[in-house]
Amino acid sequence: MLKKLIAVLAAGFALGQWTAAKQHSDFRRKLDTPKRKPEEVSNWEGEGGALPVTGAQLGPEPAKP
Repeated sequence: MLKKLIAVLAAGFALGQWTAAKQHSDFRRKLDTPKRKPEEVSNWEGEGGALPVTGAQLGPEPAKP
C-alpha cells in the first residue's frame, strides 16, 4: 500500500514538474518571438483633407475665391 502511494505521489510530482517546464518554455518562446510592427495610421492631413476627429477643421473657414 505504501509503495503504491509513493508511486502515485512520484508520478504526480513528475507530471507537475513537466507541466511547469512546458508552461515556462511556452512563455519563453512567446517572449523571444519578435513582434510585428503596428499598422500605420493614415490621417490624410498631408494630402489636403482631415479626419473629423482632428483639430484641423476647428478654426475659421478658409476664404473662398
